[in-house]
Formats: sequence, C-alpha cells, structure tokens
Amino acid sequence: MQTALREWAAFAVAAGRSGMPDERELVRRRGRQLASRVAGVRGRPVDYVDPMSGAVESVRAVPSPVPRAEGRRRSLAVEPPGPTPWATGLPIAGFFAVLVAIGDVQLSSAFAEAFGLLWVPANLLVGLGLAPSLYLLRTVPFWRWPAMGAAVGLVVAWVVLLVSLLG
Repeated sequence: MQTALREWAAFAVAAGRSGMPDERELVRRRGRQLASRVAGVRGRPVDYVDPMSGAVESVRAVPSPVPRAEGRRRSLAVEPPGPTPWATGLPIAGFFAVLVAIGDVQLSSAFAEAFGLLWVPANLLVGLGLAPSLYLLRTVPFWRWPAMGAAVGLVVAWVVLLVSLLG
C-alpha cells in the first residue's frame, strides 16, 4: 500500500506538470482507488484531496470480495515478512564477529602498550557506545546479522583480552 501511494504521488506530480487530460483523469481515478483502500483498512470514510483541482471529497471503502476475519483489522503491510535467512545470515554474522574481535584486540593491545591498563575503560566505552546501535539494529532485516556479529565479536575480544591479562 505504501509503495502504491508513493508511485501515485510521483505520477501525480509528473501528470500535473504535463497537463495532459488523460493523465490527470488517471491520477484522479487511482487516487480515489487508493483512498478507498485506506478507508477499508481504517474502517471509516477518508477525505481525498484531488491534487489537480484541490477539491475535497469523502471516500468510502469499496466492499472487498474476500471476507475479513471477525474482529480483525487489516494492516497496511501488503506482504508478510519472509522466513529468516539463516544460511546467508550466519556467515555474515561470523565475518563481522571475526572482524570486530580482531580489530578490538589489536586496538586494545596497541592502547595497552602506550597507556597501560587504560585500555580497560577505553574498551568499556567502545562497548557501551556501540550497545544502543547494536540493540536497535537487531530488528532490521539485513543489519541484524552484522549487529549480532559485532556484539559476539566484542564479547570474544573481551574474553581474549582478559585471558591475556592473566597469562
């Protein structure tokens, strides 16, 4: 639905510039159709503003041939989310885990040589600074894999750095 609205808006702008009567009528008709779909989702009439003339009209939902489930409202999402792509996601997460772990260990080792144990609070600040971003990315379809890998890489780097402190 959102994609259809964006396409309609882009076409409405282009049709408004061209001035062709057929295109203007197509914009009006498609706009009313989209307003009818939105009215059906919302369960009440919506106001449609014609982009060509500025006229406002109330649009009711056109009855759907497929009956809706009792008590449920349709959402604006047209396509349900697909299955989780574990086969491609885990290698991506693994790559980022290795990358972040090696980078953090190397950076902390260089920092430890120059400033001693000051690498501990510096590394803690890096982890705490990344935590909110990694937490927010956990729900974004592609970016959840690099975020998960980076989080695992930071944990592995901490374990490696703490073991190197002991030995």
